[in-house]
Amino acid sequence: MKRAEFGRLIDTIFAANAGEELSCSDYFEQLPHYAELQAAGKDAAARLPAVRHHMHQCPECEEVYLGLLEVLLAGNKSDASK
Repeated sequence: MKRAEFGRLIDTIFAANAGEELSCSDYFEQLPHYAELQAAGKDAAARLPAVRHHMHQCPECEEVYLGLLEVLLAGNKSDASK
């Protein structure tokens, strides 16, 4: 098991023991905004710490975020080259 996966597992266990609900639906709508902040060079984790925390525990949401970020960064490069 890789270090990142192990850390994610430990955080998930502690969150479950603390009674935190790990609902993707609570965070899914915020992922585009998180990606937009990150693509704009802003500290998205500081502005939306709960989203960052959820993505740390949820690889599926993190994958969606990374896909959104990739699209946004590609768009920024395209705009810059015009």
